[in-house]
Amino acid sequence: MTSGMAGFDDRLNEVLAQQADKSGESVDAYVRRAVVTRLVKELADDADSDLGRMLRAMRDAQDATPTQAAEATGEADDGIPFDSVIRDAARLQALRDTGLLDTPPDPKYDRLVAMAADALGVPIAAVSLVDDKRQFFKAAVGLGDNDDRITEMPVGRSVCRYAVETGQPLVVEDARTDELFADHPGVLDKTWVSYLGIPLLDDGGHALGTLCVWDQQPRQWTTGHIQILKDLAWIVREQIFD
Repeated sequence: MTSGMAGFDDRLNEVLAQQADKSGESVDAYVRRAVVTRLVKELADDADSDLGRMLRAMRDAQDATPTQAAEATGEADDGIPFDSVIRDAARLQALRDTGLLDTPPDPKYDRLVAMAADALGVPIAAVSLVDDKRQFFKAAVGLGDNDDRITEMPVGRSVCRYAVETGQPLVVEDARTDELFADHPGVLDKTWVSYLGIPLLDDGGHALGTLCVWDQQPRQWTTGHIQILKDLAWIVREQIFD
């Protein structure tokens, strides 16, 4: 008998296990997420519940047009606050001064991202540079080859921008259960589930981008993983500012 929920027959437990596996979750985590989803819906539909009224207000705010959201939150249509570090003029100038934006692949950066992917056992690694409109991949593995290689994405879809904004390593083990990232476009379309990124800081303390890795499966990032990526990020930084 397939392990699963008490009271379910063998076939139902088998289907449950299959669906949980497709989602990359344990049966318990899959059931817990399903219960929470239904609970939130039922509470939001409860006219007599204070929590329901709060949830409905949040839902209405999410359904607002981009212009309405910008007016209410001080964000542009891409979701980036107007006063964000991402839009800081000095940081953007420092980024342009590197001369790396829109440049072709470079073997020295390619080797470093390949080392990061191999060392951490992940399918995707990149040196990313983040301006106020997009994230440019100076080097990457796992994003296609030659003419099919992905070279950039809109900043509103970027994960690296969060590491850039804080100037600190960003560690995400399972974005599906992370309050900040559960509704991120890349999580919803299953582009990524786990992420580890180290900001690339210039001498003035501006974070210009990241050395990052990610996976479409949950990952438990250890202190060893973080240290390896920090060490490689330091080498990337030396290459940029040498």
